[in-house]
Amino acid sequence: MAAAAPADPCPVCKGFGVVETPDGKTAACRCRIEDRARVRLSAAEIPNRYLSCRIENYEVRPDSHPSQARARLAAKRFIDEWPRRYGLLFVGPVGVGKTHLAVAILKQLVEECGVRGLFCDFSDLLERIQATFSKANSDSADDVIAPYRDADVLVLDELGARRPTDWARDVLYSLVNTRYNRERVTIATSNYTDTPRRMGDETLEARVGATVRSRLYDMCDLVEMDGRDHRAWQHGPAARR
Repeated sequence: MAAAAPADPCPVCKGFGVVETPDGKTAACRCRIEDRARVRLSAAEIPNRYLSCRIENYEVRPDSHPSQARARLAAKRFIDEWPRRYGLLFVGPVGVGKTHLAVAILKQLVEECGVRGLFCDFSDLLERIQATFSKANSDSADDVIAPYRDADVLVLDELGARRPTDWARDVLYSLVNTRYNRERVTIATSNYTDTPRRMGDETLEARVGATVRSRLYDMCDLVEMDGRDHRAWQHGPAARR
């Protein structure tokens, strides 16, 4: 197989990676800045389905619930006010765009602000931790969870989606409490709220535990969303969760 042709050098820095500023100093060329942003974005573990998510393409239709426009504004304000001490907790029914907005924030912070960010589906994290229990797996549970404890910004998606067990709650508490004590910014999403919509629905506290719920409310600004499931009319990579 023939070797791939080398890429053309950047026309601005001619491949050196640095440019001269008006005051005679040197600075990284935009091509290097963009390369670093791509590396950070790749390391953020955002699922392919959500790689196109931006605040600009979060669509609020004329018949959308007013809370969706407020949520988009909260996401934009979060970025405009970065760096921030508090995260966001998006709660509401499926299909209103909670994950879309959470990922949109993460992507923009990673690409434009140099943030070390990670996306975490909590159910997937539990499965990865459980896999370390096998003797054939050389990783430890701490190896798996450490990057999520340490990330500058963590998107913790689908909180409460997995039926709670004492072990799962302990894992979640350890992760949330460590980030709480270290004042790391967490953006979380959940289909569960404090007030059930229908008789028999569980609350957020019932799914994640009273202590985790308390920590989340102290470390995040609450963003409540409502409306019908947009998957009924929207398809493709921008489909909302």
